Amino acid sequence: MAVSQKQIAERVGVSIALVSRVLSGKAREVGIAEATIAKVMKAAEEMGYVPSAAALTLKGKSSNTIGVVVYDFKDPFFGAMIEELQSQAHGRGYSLVLAGFQQRIPEAADLAPLLKHAIDGLIILGSEDDSEWMKAFRDIPVVRIGHGRAEEQTVRMSIDEDDAADQLLRYLSGQGLHKLAFIHEHFAAHRVRFQALEKRAEAYGCSVRRVLSDGWAFEAGRKETEAILAANGIEAIVCATDKIAMGALHAMHDADRRLPVTGFDDIPAAAQFLPPITTIRQPYVEIAAKAFEAAVEPASTGMMLFKGELKVRKSA
Repeated sequence: MAVSQKQIAERVGVSIALVSRVLSGKAREVGIAEATIAKVMKAAEEMGYVPSAAALTLKGKSSNTIGVVVYDFKDPFFGAMIEELQSQAHGRGYSLVLAGFQQRIPEAADLAPLLKHAIDGLIILGSEDDSEWMKAFRDIPVVRIGHGRAEEQTVRMSIDEDDAADQLLRYLSGQGLHKLAFIHEHFAAHRVRFQALEKRAEAYGCSVRRVLSDGWAFEAGRKETEAILAANGIEAIVCATDKIAMGALHAMHDADRRLPVTGFDDIPAAAQFLPPITTIRQPYVEIAAKAFEAAVEPASTGMMLFKGELKVRKSA
């Protein structure tokens, strides 16, 4: 439970107004004795007093709080990124306030905690087309980890999708695999990922069949792979995420069939899965560090790209 100025006043035996003046740094202006100031400060420290973010903001001071909006709490990529952002916050003396959306649809109620805590900056985890809700935060630095519209007043940070597509296509074509299927969901990042593959496929002698699923993550991979196996003609399956790749591998296990499968993100479970998944690793630590820096230190808007790393494992 948060410690109040009233509780400090009761402990020291002074008025709440006096405690307020001491904690606001105005005690000496009204002639409060140094010994009394020292008692109040000692009690505040011992009791773990933390000034509210709203009070700090009214005084024109930083609240040392960064908001984080998560488009999908079930996405393991976002979970890994939150862990890195928390590490950044801890190292810099900041706190995080988390908010998220149901079914990736922004609603005013979801944003209330961010407005309540008078955050200094905002980090968005996710790529979506709808950015209207962001107007409520136009007066603070906003960083999106993912893809967004060019007109967004944000710093956007993303994996270099073109480079990742090159790495995947170079590897698969080098294995003699040219007829590919790309399984993805209805998300902006997945569309960008497919466009990068499609744009470069011909240079590697590959064709990429787009398989847009109405399933969700694991189920999308399982369902669409069953259809791919029934139709034949595909030599390898490229998945928009590691969770989709896990579903694809399950479908092949059940069908007693084997096609090479790749994922994307290199979530912790990718290396632990059977078989371990060949995937593009996103540089979580580097992205989180740059995102946090941009959220606490105002910078110009625009896109910052990061190189991924192909992790070759037994799935492909």
